[in-house]
Amino acid sequence: MRVGTDLVDVERVADSIRVFGNRYLTRLFTVHERQYCDAVTNAGGDAAPHFAARFAAKEAVIKMLRPSRGEAVGWRSIEVRRHAAGFCTLRLHGAARSLARRARLRKFAISLTYEKRYAVAVAVCEKW
Repeated sequence: MRVGTDLVDVERVADSIRVFGNRYLTRLFTVHERQYCDAVTNAGGDAAPHFAARFAAKEAVIKMLRPSRGEAVGWRSIEVRRHAAGFCTLRLHGAARSLARRARLRKFAISLTYEKRYAVAVAVCEKW
């Protein structure tokens, strides 16, 4: 089993969105992740905590994958998907998926939470 966790300052993510806008969002987040967070904004909510939680998830997954030096894992190769029942799942693409296969990792689980100031993610998987 492997575990990864990360803590992100929501205001830092909000600042990056304000300063860099769409360039920041498209560099870090998949289309699906952006659509989910945009829906939060369209419903009158604040998308920054949701983006921050997804960024924390990506960091937690990278810690779990344990890439070697020089091995790049693109931000969008790790995707958080929200299930209709409210929980989140992970989808790995490209380099992240290759690393997971090489390390013989499977059965991924992710948990996200946030408050006003911080977002946290914990990622867990089995090694077979």
